[in-house]
Amino acid sequence: MSNKISAPSFGRQSVAALVAICLTGSALAAAPDDGRTDPRYLGGIWDSERFFVLIGSTPKLPETKKLTDSYAEATKNGKILSTAWTSCRPGSTAAMSMVMNSIVVLQTDNEITISLEEPRMTRRIRLNSEHPKNLVPGYLGDSIGHWEGNTLVVDTIGFNGNFELDAMAQPTSTKLHTLERITKSADGKRVDIKVTITDPTYYSAPFTIDRAWIATDRRHQLEYDCMENPRAEEFEHALFVKELYKPTCQSFQGDGAALSRIVCRKPEDEGKPASR
Repeated sequence: MSNKISAPSFGRQSVAALVAICLTGSALAAAPDDGRTDPRYLGGIWDSERFFVLIGSTPKLPETKKLTDSYAEATKNGKILSTAWTSCRPGSTAAMSMVMNSIVVLQTDNEITISLEEPRMTRRIRLNSEHPKNLVPGYLGDSIGHWEGNTLVVDTIGFNGNFELDAMAQPTSTKLHTLERITKSADGKRVDIKVTITDPTYYSAPFTIDRAWIATDRRHQLEYDCMENPRAEEFEHALFVKELYKPTCQSFQGDGAALSRIVCRKPEDEGKPASR
């Protein structure tokens, strides 16, 4: 006598109910919460609400105003300001004040990473941390953050001073200190950012600018590549805010059938014009 294990039988209604349960369970598993409405989750891809070229009404010290006035006068006379931003150099305040195009945010419990499309740079914000005691200055500075309610507060110091606040070359120094207050809207479609800028070397008091990111359906960032264009004739029209921003090499275009060539300065000749 053989032992047989008989499978249970299901009617059509039972099978339909079982399939419905399986499908419903799968659908729920495949649609996790993306954090869009979580006020403390900034992860995802955003667009800059608008592009700002200038920061107006800053409390400049007299020497700072004299400097920026000279830049304004030079542009009236046909010069083109060459700043850190237009020279393809990074700068964290550019990411705060002049950000263009998309922003990708990656978030964990311990840090937030912000990747900008233009200017191309990546910022790291360590959460509930402290600035290192022996901080080496850099373009991006050192950023730490913490939550105050549903607002992320980001404190950044350690800048190298080799970048400007805007396209009119309002300067920064190594004493620059920024405080960002980042708040997401209740519907998850907007992030409002208040950036308070303090730099006693050039400004008489702290000042605050307002910026924003907006939700986007983009799937990825575009590939942005900033490249210097060191054609010799362009140097005639450029006003380099700092010698650091001047390309080491110049491209001299040959006339007619003459060959073109590139001439580079030696380190000891830095600051001198390139010669043919």
